[in-house]
Amino acid sequence: MQVDEKTGKVTQLTWKKDPTNKASEEAVFNLYLIRSSLPPIEDEVVIWNIYSTIRQIESTFRTLKTDPDLRPIYHKNDKATMAHLHPGLLAYWLVNTIRYQLKGYGINYGWKEIVRIGNTQKLMTTMVTNPYGQSIKTIKCTQPADKLKQLTEILGLPPYIKRKKSVVHKMVNQKNETQQQRRLLSD
Repeated sequence: MQVDEKTGKVTQLTWKKDPTNKASEEAVFNLYLIRSSLPPIEDEVVIWNIYSTIRQIESTFRTLKTDPDLRPIYHKNDKATMAHLHPGLLAYWLVNTIRYQLKGYGINYGWKEIVRIGNTQKLMTTMVTNPYGQSIKTIKCTQPADKLKQLTEILGLPPYIKRKKSVVHKMVNQKNETQQQRRLLSD
């Protein structure tokens, strides 16, 4: 270890593993070194919290960009950079709000885990065409798992999408419409 005589700060650190000393091997695994350009802070917990927050932000952005397949992004000008940055910040604000609300109830999941829990519920869409040429669409949602129920209750969200039915009318041109009417009248 080299120490600068004027400032008293460590400028170089050399480390060797001693194979005969098991106690030093255990001690090495309990150390975590963080290099920072911040002015000296007495309480190392502050530095650790800043570092953890940066890690969480980077992880959340990575997840938010990976899921909708937005990575990698190459920006050609400032407008493209800002256009990319604004939705990212909005999404991060939403994620951070959700995580903050969950932390109030003692749930400290990362965003990847929240997405994984949310993906356990499936939405099924069935589409059938009736004899009149109308498409009938039914949407049904599976019952949420216990963890998802807990998250939706805390966040004040409905636990599942209720069953919906709708009739989708096809656009038929005038020529086909008259032919269909003739067939229906002749039957």
